Amino acid sequence: MQFAEIFGVSMIYSYLPMALERAGVPIGEIASLTGLSIAGLFVIGAPQVPIWLAIAELRSRRLVIVRSGLIALAALIAFALADQAWQLVGATVALGFWLGNTGVMLATIREVAPERERARVISLFSAAAPMGFAAGPLLAAWLIGGLGLTLAAPIAVAALLNGLLIVANIVAIPDVRPTAPQRGSVLQVARRGITDVLRDPVARAGYLVLMLGIAGERMLRPALPLRIAEVSIGEAVGGMAEPLAAPGVAGAVGLLIGFSALIGALIAPLFAALTFPRIGIPRSAALAFTVGAVAAASLAVTPTLPLLAVSITAIAAVSALLQAAVFTWLAERVTPLRRSAALSLSLFPLYAGNVAGLAAASLAALAGAPREGDLLALTPIFASAALVLAVGVGAAALLNRRRATLRR
Repeated sequence: MQFAEIFGVSMIYSYLPMALERAGVPIGEIASLTGLSIAGLFVIGAPQVPIWLAIAELRSRRLVIVRSGLIALAALIAFALADQAWQLVGATVALGFWLGNTGVMLATIREVAPERERARVISLFSAAAPMGFAAGPLLAAWLIGGLGLTLAAPIAVAALLNGLLIVANIVAIPDVRPTAPQRGSVLQVARRGITDVLRDPVARAGYLVLMLGIAGERMLRPALPLRIAEVSIGEAVGGMAEPLAAPGVAGAVGLLIGFSALIGALIAPLFAALTFPRIGIPRSAALAFTVGAVAAASLAVTPTLPLLAVSITAIAAVSALLQAAVFTWLAERVTPLRRSAALSLSLFPLYAGNVAGLAAASLAALAGAPREGDLLALTPIFASAALVLAVGVGAAALLNRRRATLRR
């Protein structure tokens, strides 16, 4: 389910700049509007998380997961039919009502996975989102660049896949109940979950690492299609009104982002299996932040598409690894009574990282100035993302200082 939903959402993330360009948005405003639109969906989604957590714990986890799938399906259809900029932005922001199921799925995995396999299963689950981000642009690149279809075609395929998995979730997947049942009303459980988790130093340290990792990676997303066009076209990009509509650019965006995300998603679980038992989660996270900071900074100066692919692959692997590290950390270190809430509310730092990263990218885009090798003025975005990821190295050290949860 996680893969199917992200599979469709990834096309909106990757091709929203192109769709806005075709809707008549000036090239200088696309990066900023893309960042604000995607940030808007997380602003809408974040306040819903505690409520859906409480409903999942008191009523049904499957109900919450199916609800998210139905909303994603509706948003995908709306985006496919949109032909005006405000419609594209509206469909993107409406995805905020889709959010709220990742933590519920994580809590379920924590309770059904065998203890010795738990870290591996959580790492694979964490890789499902990057794999979805890979498969979506790859399919779009083939249908748009190879077959000459419009963006509506791959989004329609994603909507169909999402619909099929919604049916499968209802019919074939059991509804797993929590091992530590909650008592009270929906609002009481939601409030208690927030206060208990925020009092827990283990959860707070993990949340900070997750927020910085997501913020640094998300800052890059609005700029990547533009940077790919910049490197692909060369110096002529500075005089083009619609560089994303240039021949071959749509295919290059899909292939480069898709293959890079896929390889990064495959690398992350292998790296987690290698490093988590040997050097521990805190040091693994610090190493990932370091690699991510170097890769983000290199995007501003990388002169060729193959080297650009290497940097994007590294960033995709870092993002998946950091999520696996935090989710595994919370699953193993938080007390059972708070564990479900800690995993579900991990969406808060994830969403906060999205909002902060995309908003910062929008502001950084306004501060850029064209220069040789970066005629679209994207360097401030890459430099800011590298700085955020560098700060994450210090945040990862906090995990070593938070070895025990608060006891009741």
